[in-house]
Amino acid sequence: MTARRILHNGRIHTLDAASSVVDAIAFGRDGKILALGRLHDMQLLIDETTDMRDLQGRFAMPGLIDFHLHALPGMIVKLYSTRLEPTDNFAAVLERIRLAAIEEGEREWIIGSAFGPTALADMQRLGIEGLHMLDAISNGRPVVLEHVSGHGIFANSAALARGGITVHTPDPPDGEIVRAGGQATGLLHETAVWLVQDKIPALTAQQMVEVAGKAVALFNSVGMTGFCDASSTLDMLDTFRALDDQGRLTCWTGFTLALSSTCPGYDPAAAEHLLAEHRNICGEHMIAGAAKIFLDGVPSLRTAAMIDPYPCDNPDVLPDHRGTMALSSQELAAEILRFDTLGLSVKIHAIGDRAVLTVIDAVEEVRRTNGPNGPQHHIAHGQFIRPDDIARLSQLNILADLNPPLWFPSSASLTHKRIVGDKRYASTWPIRSLLDAGTDVAIGSDWLTIFADINPWLALSGLLTRQDPTGRFPGVHAPEQAISLKEALPLFTRNPALAMRLGEKTGQLAVGLSADLIVLDRDLTEVSPEEIAGTKVLATFFQGRLVHSADRHAKGFCRPTTHV
Repeated sequence: MTARRILHNGRIHTLDAASSVVDAIAFGRDGKILALGRLHDMQLLIDETTDMRDLQGRFAMPGLIDFHLHALPGMIVKLYSTRLEPTDNFAAVLERIRLAAIEEGEREWIIGSAFGPTALADMQRLGIEGLHMLDAISNGRPVVLEHVSGHGIFANSAALARGGITVHTPDPPDGEIVRAGGQATGLLHETAVWLVQDKIPALTAQQMVEVAGKAVALFNSVGMTGFCDASSTLDMLDTFRALDDQGRLTCWTGFTLALSSTCPGYDPAAAEHLLAEHRNICGEHMIAGAAKIFLDGVPSLRTAAMIDPYPCDNPDVLPDHRGTMALSSQELAAEILRFDTLGLSVKIHAIGDRAVLTVIDAVEEVRRTNGPNGPQHHIAHGQFIRPDDIARLSQLNILADLNPPLWFPSSASLTHKRIVGDKRYASTWPIRSLLDAGTDVAIGSDWLTIFADINPWLALSGLLTRQDPTGRFPGVHAPEQAISLKEALPLFTRNPALAMRLGEKTGQLAVGLSADLIVLDRDLTEVSPEEIAGTKVLATFFQGRLVHSADRHAKGFCRPTTHV
């Protein structure tokens, strides 16, 4: 047996249990790792067809796995939306939309993504006047502006009309049509968003496959060889299956099935069909082993479910407002029990400490009923976790799916701090405490919420310093919760692979596992944590194939050879 490709003269960090570092790795012709160690010991694996690549001392490691993102919605926004900056005020948002509205284009709808706290405050202050201002520059076209959280929109009158929203339209369960004097202002929160977003024309099946292909190429370019889609419909699975059949799905792809009534656009018949068919739809590089439940909202809209009330610093906030939950504790336990019995993990969106506690109590009830050895369940986001609740996560085999990367000062995190108060925010993202308690942790980006660009290296740097890697926002958030590089890297590799039930395929570099490897422009173990933020991926290999090169025309190891 000979190797298809050998990378040598590198510092290759395997991220195995022993934290081994080798200088050569051989890829078999089946896409799996054939050997690790020294080039001298691999001579019998080399023939005239073996592609030899000198890493020239560069740092290499397993490909990254993003444990929580929204692949197709994120790329659709990136390709088809007018970009808004989270720091824009409402006037800046209006100018961007005005320019978009006068452009000729195939799509009638204008989608702007994503506005942040400054524009939101302006919209809330202006009320109906803000809606009229948006109408005036929309050129008669329906406009939807998306909030960075993904849990709210601002729609113009044309879009509200398409959604059938009038003075007589009631708030949907767990959602709000924000009104002034009985009139909709254009702001829609949580499930009310669906009233309008469901009316936006869908792309064709072929267009969706191309969107998926561009998303995967983007992920490869930042070092990803795997990801878990955080809320997946039947159409999404069909799209990625088509991409996989074309040989273009160059990431291990996990799906969190939208089977709960709390999921956007829930349809009972469609959910049952998805449950029945998901295993048949999945291709070679796809796995669907989890279901999604949305329990609460987000801090920025004061819909994250809190134990203590939100501060009454806003005239629109009731004195005892504690956020919202889509399910009672008993209803949540019943949903988790159903999926647990079917062998599915459950990823529960829970941000506020009341939501997190409700998840923990519900999983405890499920463990009592079905036994302690059922599937691992996941708290998605987990921003507010009380110290007293941390130990229960590992005891109940609950993984902390931490995202988006707000564990350092940023526009979004400072907004959350202002809304919930300094004292409550000080204990957020207790990652050091979670690891010390033996909790399994996996990191995700939640792309395309909060941050328009996907960059795992910023997230990694922030874990080590709890400081803004971009330098735009001063200060340090809870420095005692910082972790080391050795502790952090498995949160982007081995841990998500195990949680996606792919631990026997990927997540580390070992003989027999998939040859998923990235080569970086700097040695993460030699540079400062601050310098990690600027990391560039020189090459990404998936199943031994070069699927991304920083410069395909450069000489050296990045250049594909005739022996591929």
